[in-house]
Amino acid sequence: MIAVERTINVAIARDEAFRRVADFGRAPEWDPGLASSSQETPGDPGLCTSFAIVAEFRGKPTPMTYVITEWDPPNRLVITGTGEKAKALDTITFTDAADGGTTITYSAELGLTGVLRFAEPFLNKTFAAMADKAVLGLAAWLTGPTNSA
Repeated sequence: MIAVERTINVAIARDEAFRRVADFGRAPEWDPGLASSSQETPGDPGLCTSFAIVAEFRGKPTPMTYVITEWDPPNRLVITGTGEKAKALDTITFTDAADGGTTITYSAELGLTGVLRFAEPFLNKTFAAMADKAVLGLAAWLTGPTNSA
C-alpha cells in the first residue's frame, strides 16, 4: 500500500465541511481522479453508506465500491474502497482552525491487487500527484461560489 497525507484549511465551519465531504457522490466535482460517483444507499450519507465509484488511473477506468466504515460527525470519516484491481482506505479528519474555518487532513492508503501490487513501488509519485490535485480541488470546491449542497 502507498500512503499519502495532505492537510488543507478552508474558510467554512467544520460541521458544514464534514457534511459536504461526506456526500461522496459529489466527489468527482472536486477530485479530478474520479470519472463518476453515485450513492447506492438511500438517504443521507452515514455509516455503511455505499458509493459506486469509477476512478481514472493512467487513462483507464477503475470501478470500485466505496463504503463509509467509520462515522464521527463532524470530526472523522473513514471510507474503504474495493475493486477488482485496486483498494483504498481514506481517512478524513476535521478540526477547528484558528481563523474560524476548518483544517481537513486527508490520509489515503492506496494499493493494487493481484499481480499489479508488484508495480506499487513505482507509483509513489503518481499517487502523490493524484492526492495533490484532489485536495486542491477539494479546497476550491468547498470555498467556491457553486458548491452548494
